[in-house]
Amino acid sequence: MKSNTNKESHNYFLPPRIEFGEGTIENLADHVKTFGGKKPYIVSDAGIQEAGILEQAVASLVAEKLPYTTYVEIEPNPTDISVVKGLEVYQKEKCDIVIAVGGGSVMDAAKAIRLLTTHAPPLEPYYVESGGANNIRGDMPPLICVPTTAGTGSEVSQGAVITDTSLQTTNRWRKRAIVTRYNMADIALLDPALTIKMPPALTAATGMDTITHGIEAYVATKYHPIAEGVALQALKILGANIRKVYHNGNDIDARGEMLLASCMAAFSFQKGLGAVHSMAHQLSTEAPIPHGVANAILLPPVMEFNLPHVINKYADVADALGVNVESMSKGEAACAAIDEIRTLNEELNIPTGLGEAGLDRKRIPKLAADAMLDHCHKFNPRHCTQQDMVNLLEAAF
Repeated sequence: MKSNTNKESHNYFLPPRIEFGEGTIENLADHVKTFGGKKPYIVSDAGIQEAGILEQAVASLVAEKLPYTTYVEIEPNPTDISVVKGLEVYQKEKCDIVIAVGGGSVMDAAKAIRLLTTHAPPLEPYYVESGGANNIRGDMPPLICVPTTAGTGSEVSQGAVITDTSLQTTNRWRKRAIVTRYNMADIALLDPALTIKMPPALTAATGMDTITHGIEAYVATKYHPIAEGVALQALKILGANIRKVYHNGNDIDARGEMLLASCMAAFSFQKGLGAVHSMAHQLSTEAPIPHGVANAILLPPVMEFNLPHVINKYADVADALGVNVESMSKGEAACAAIDEIRTLNEELNIPTGLGEAGLDRKRIPKLAADAMLDHCHKFNPRHCTQQDMVNLLEAAF
């Protein structure tokens, strides 16, 4: 029989091994040995080190007398420059396994450093727009990810977002993505005890980042029913716990739920993200706005923009977040989902707009142009033009 060449084939990649629970980090040395690691390379940042979280994370390595090298020069929005510097340290110290201890920036940088250990620099050939997925092989050292925030979920995602400083963009730096199944960690250790020290503002920003992942993935245009189911369950967990951890950061059970939901929502964006992320990725190169805060501010106007195309799905989102939609029509419930995001932003003390958060309004045209170069909006449920991006940024200002 002849095959039907019109049929579309889908590739779904499930997350790596995930070990979840308080005390999970105590098993780090055992995992290093399992992978045959002799000298781990710990990628982190100065804040994690100063807070004592890094010392807590590597305690089992010290106890087992495993030598390791630490690289903590990762910025909040990692650049290709810090990635190359990190590679140089890895090579000089003759390390053989990469361990990321930190938030999304640290894990993204660790993925990029790991990539360059077996792929020739610079990063340019490996970005999405450069056809990177076809240029990346799987022959890389093992990667262990240890998230210390409940936000990006980079420990299970295929992406690494890096700030490109090569000036081959519109008129300054912009964020670009490396997306490949080979970016997924070999194991993710989810220990809620490492997130206890997150202050309320960081808890809010990373929590809203996770909610944005869940919502954008759920309505993205790719066909991935597995990811849809995971996204919706992540939103249910988030709706039940985000207020708890914001008001009581010592609630270890709620911290654990948030960490697991972050991981789930990140897996779900294999289905795609949307216009929120295309704009938020660029904001950090133009203003001191944390990624999660940018997502939170941009999410309501983008949801309003998308509303006519995803009424039923936004109604599902409202229900998942805990809104009582029993007596509502689908349209009313969809609008209630947007209202719930606005309510959460207010309760979590998210800035009311991009202007208050630190953006110069004059940068909006450049941001809109760069957002159109980002791959995420291609999966937005409503097609976006550059003028749409300008309008959305103005609405969020």
